Amino acid sequence: MELTLQTNKSGIFIKNYENHKFYIDNKVFENSIIIKNESIAKWEITDIKTSTLNNYEEILAVKPEIIIIGTGEKVIIPDSQLIQKIHEKNIGIEFMKTESACKTYNLLISENRKVCAGLIL
Repeated sequence: MELTLQTNKSGIFIKNYENHKFYIDNKVFENSIIIKNESIAKWEITDIKTSTLNNYEEILAVKPEIIIIGTGEKVIIPDSQLIQKIHEKNIGIEFMKTESACKTYNLLISENRKVCAGLIL
């Protein structure tokens, strides 16, 4: 699924997400990823439901305004205590299907928002 043309030249932009692959710039990622600032890293997480604050430390360290989490093919919401701990740091967090998370991330980046993403295949 082609997401959109890149009109914003700053930041990382997700060109496409299909067949459990992320197409970003001229690279293809076939694993879950974290996008923060100007970097992309492998995200060692397999299940959002059992995730802990430790799984989000790398993202929280850059103090984003909002975190977008793509949970795979269906929406999965973790324990409410985890969400509360992140909100206590004055950081918003949203959980959605990975396809929707890619689109939302691109939209927020185009608005020059300070956003990070954790995207699970």
